[in-house]
Amino acid sequence: MVVFCPLIGELVVVTFCLLWTIFLYVLVLMGLGFPNERSVVMKSRRFVAAISAVVAGFSSVVAGPVAVAQEKNVVMFGDSVLANPTFLWAEIFQGPGKATKNAPGDWRCPRGESRIAASLQRLIGGKVEDFACTGAVAYAPIDANKSLKKQVDTALNQNQLSPATTNVLIQIGVNDTWKAPGLYHIQSQRFVDEMRVQVGRIKAAAPNARVSFVSYPAMVGPHGETCPFHINNAPAPVIPVGAVRSALNAAHDWQRQSAAATGSDWINIEPETKGHDMCAPQNQRWVAGILDNSTEPYNITTHLTHRGNDEVARILSRHL
Repeated sequence: MVVFCPLIGELVVVTFCLLWTIFLYVLVLMGLGFPNERSVVMKSRRFVAAISAVVAGFSSVVAGPVAVAQEKNVVMFGDSVLANPTFLWAEIFQGPGKATKNAPGDWRCPRGESRIAASLQRLIGGKVEDFACTGAVAYAPIDANKSLKKQVDTALNQNQLSPATTNVLIQIGVNDTWKAPGLYHIQSQRFVDEMRVQVGRIKAAAPNARVSFVSYPAMVGPHGETCPFHINNAPAPVIPVGAVRSALNAAHDWQRQSAAATGSDWINIEPETKGHDMCAPQNQRWVAGILDNSTEPYNITTHLTHRGNDEVARILSRHL
């Protein structure tokens, strides 16, 4: 028997349609015939049984399986933009109570209580482990203890990369531009080669994780415009620093290449943070200057403010 039921979103129409379908199926299940006392009793029983069967069938169709969202289990690697430890200079210049304390060490590099990972964990309600280090590099030979390899070593030793890991975020590269100077194509190749190795280790330990390289937020203007002096809310002079813009562009290029080479993603958060750089108006500024007692509280000069950490975490949460 074919039953035509209009696909209309109104609740009353849908309910009527289901009831009408049940009624037609019941008639078929009961069969036709002239009633007598016995047949009335028998058909009454059949009616009840038929109604129960049909309703049960519809209940299973309507209810269906209930999907349970997997809790996020995120691991983050990177440099000072993620680590955001408190620097004494920032505390002195802002005045007491502005910079946060550092988080518990956990045998990792110093990390501020205010940092992207902490904000992200509050937002998603899952687990976020970060191994970022100030001054960290992808491949530069300077200070091997702050290399991405060392961060991955620590994560593996602490059993924080596993089949339960859902996302791995990597934000690194800008320090390699000046700690490992050289011809651009050689820098690019060395960066990508090292990312193949480290992403391979990550995926081997966390085979179910989505690995994403993450760009830096909008720290300076599109042509390297910086505003390092925010003193007593006085107008800040704009100072172009092309080298900073070039370093960010290089890091983003290497991240894109590495994502393609390793089958990973590249999350470009710079457009989503545009207008919140070091030269933005005070109420829109997410990046502190160098001599700065006017921007919202921060832990490190030329890095994200506490609000900036929250806002970048909110952006990242949409990409998980």
